[in-house]
Amino acid sequence: MHSPALPKRLPAVALLLLFGLTAFGAPQVSEHQRIERLVALCKLWNAVKYFHPYLAYRADIDWDKALVEAIPRVNEAKSAGEYAAAVEQMLRALEDPATRIVPGNTTHSSTPAEGAEKGPLDPTFQSLPDGVLLVRVNHYADLADFNGVVQKAAAIRQEISKAKGIVFDLRPPVPLTDSESGTLGIVFDFGQVAGALSATPLSRPAERRRMHVGFVPQQGVTSGGYESAFYTALGPRIVPGKDATDHPAVFLVNSYAELPAVALALQSAGKGTIVAEGGASDASAVTVQRFPLTEGVEAQIRLGELLFEDGSGGLQPDVTVPSSSLEGDKNPAFQAAVALARDFKSSASVRHRLPASSSLSPDSPYPEMKYPEQPYRMLAAFRIWGVIDYFFPYKDLMGEDWDDILRQFIPKMESATNALQYTLAVCEMVTHIHDGHGGFDSTVWSEYIGEALPPVRVRMIEGQPVITGLLDEKVAGAAGAEIGDVILKVDGEDAMARIARLARYRPASTSQWRMYRVANMILGGPKSSEATVVVRDPSDHVKELRLPRQGNTPIVGNERTGDPYRLLPGNIGYADLDRLTAQEVDEMFDKFKDTRAIIFDDRTYPKGTAWAIAPRLAEKDSPIAAMFVRRVAMFPDGPLGDQTNQSVAHTFYQTIPHTDKWRYTGKTVMLMDERTISQAEHTGLFFESANGTRFIGSPTAGANGDVTNFSVPGGIFIYFTGQAVRHADGRQLQRIGLVPDVEVHPTLKGIREGRDEVLEKALEYVNRSLQ
Repeated sequence: MHSPALPKRLPAVALLLLFGLTAFGAPQVSEHQRIERLVALCKLWNAVKYFHPYLAYRADIDWDKALVEAIPRVNEAKSAGEYAAAVEQMLRALEDPATRIVPGNTTHSSTPAEGAEKGPLDPTFQSLPDGVLLVRVNHYADLADFNGVVQKAAAIRQEISKAKGIVFDLRPPVPLTDSESGTLGIVFDFGQVAGALSATPLSRPAERRRMHVGFVPQQGVTSGGYESAFYTALGPRIVPGKDATDHPAVFLVNSYAELPAVALALQSAGKGTIVAEGGASDASAVTVQRFPLTEGVEAQIRLGELLFEDGSGGLQPDVTVPSSSLEGDKNPAFQAAVALARDFKSSASVRHRLPASSSLSPDSPYPEMKYPEQPYRMLAAFRIWGVIDYFFPYKDLMGEDWDDILRQFIPKMESATNALQYTLAVCEMVTHIHDGHGGFDSTVWSEYIGEALPPVRVRMIEGQPVITGLLDEKVAGAAGAEIGDVILKVDGEDAMARIARLARYRPASTSQWRMYRVANMILGGPKSSEATVVVRDPSDHVKELRLPRQGNTPIVGNERTGDPYRLLPGNIGYADLDRLTAQEVDEMFDKFKDTRAIIFDDRTYPKGTAWAIAPRLAEKDSPIAAMFVRRVAMFPDGPLGDQTNQSVAHTFYQTIPHTDKWRYTGKTVMLMDERTISQAEHTGLFFESANGTRFIGSPTAGANGDVTNFSVPGGIFIYFTGQAVRHADGRQLQRIGLVPDVEVHPTLKGIREGRDEVLEKALEYVNRSLQ
């Protein structure tokens, strides 16, 4: 008994019926419901984006467009059915029947209805004229009797040995329930029917799926070595059973049927054919994942695609027959299958060749959209959520529920009324990742914070912004600026209020790094303008300065003068890592060979010298310096947001290089503060591992790991840490920083007196420890 094979993809009207029509007078969809629908849409869209195989190479699929067209439909949906139809319309852009809205945890069954005439349980078999054996599996629920099915399979194998050809009718009358899916393997694999169909081993098609090792930057390059790729899972070979001979096999399927792997293997070997009534899907032969949305709506997404030995892929039936209401031996598809079994001829079904590798293109930054329309503003939020969810290595340290952040920022993106409000919403959302490498490349953002700065350095000293350096003494001095000036106002705005306003949009791993970054932003303004700055000078007088804004100032670096390495009183060496180059390291050690100790000043950003210095400090050869952890995303988030199965961690260890040069055995200390970030902190890890170098100063920025980036509409590029770095023993560095063994902070009095209180404390510590 066969009902016509309906397409697996449910039409919109069916979805409305399945999930509920909009009733007259029904209550309005609540704001909470609407947001939850968008959150679920975001998760589904990103899961498809990063794991559906088509999107790795099919440039003709505009997945952004599919989303921006779906968002208004989702917002306008008055029922779960309309919501499901809106999501289904988005998924149709993939042109993939295996990726679709499904009826949820279906309860219908292919078993005959109550009261209907019941025959023998499937699988059943019978002999047809001309030596054709017909094997039926139409009611998959019957396969729940494992032992009974295996026993029947043994009888089927006996009949196969006598048959001229075999027809496997695998067409269920209705979609399979969750409990019925995957049961066909009991017949063909556990029942060993597959091994009875060929005298020679058969190769099942492989399956290839997508994986991502970190996040490949969408602008520029990175030293992280991140990559996106396909990985191939090889199908196990089908081994012939005892006394197996070749028997032409025809597999009759419809769009609800599962397709056993042996059908594809036989087809590929020219020993079998596939007849489809109305259509067929390879969803049962590849990895798919059910993806719960909300309000009972559920999607299924393809994660893999078939890959044959010749490089082709996909399912291509040998014969496709239109669906028919005729049943039994009058059914046209059945007749075609039996005819093929009686007079078997291997067809030359042509499968499409698959690209050998992924050819991902960067996302479009839509630079022309300074103020994007609302769906594109939502696209920005969805991209941010997806990249961080799957690729940010410190997601576990954020201290916030990332889904809740998405819920907060959907309305903020929607309500932005101009380019600035939109850009600030993007920036503020990124602050919630709490990453000192977080940052933005955006013309609107640059205009907001100021494209140029006066030639002065500003740091937070005793909780207030203080000028600590004059980058151009002539210009800054002419304006009246002095080291030790406390900034009270900038362009009429209270300095602390300005700091609080800007801090809202500055990502940081620690409060000390945020305050340092913001302190250096408060004097920003238009190019060639003047900053009107009210300060309290070292004489405790309040005065107004007019500081010309000349250009950008480096975040860190170029803060000290003098020889980059020199001898200090007491036969102590001093090396300024901000200026010392790798080529100077050997000369430095020669100069410091007989010193009692070396002070390494790491209070800014080094020039890659750790790899040359640490080997000459190491007490043993090639010790572990740091532990790296990189996220490897291989699956979408699990059901209901469970992320335990969506990525694995690739952990590796970095060792200090070997050297044959003489090694320094004196005492070493390293100076650090909030300006010590990333490679500067990594230098600390190297020195710590090499010889237990002591740290003196204040906690560092707490952000280490390579930097990568992505874009959102408006031409905005967003930067974040691409891989996690920990101490050699696994201790956390991110969001903590290097912790000083001796803590000391500069004071306003010391700044005004021109003293380096951190260096003074280091000298005191060294002299005391060497007594």
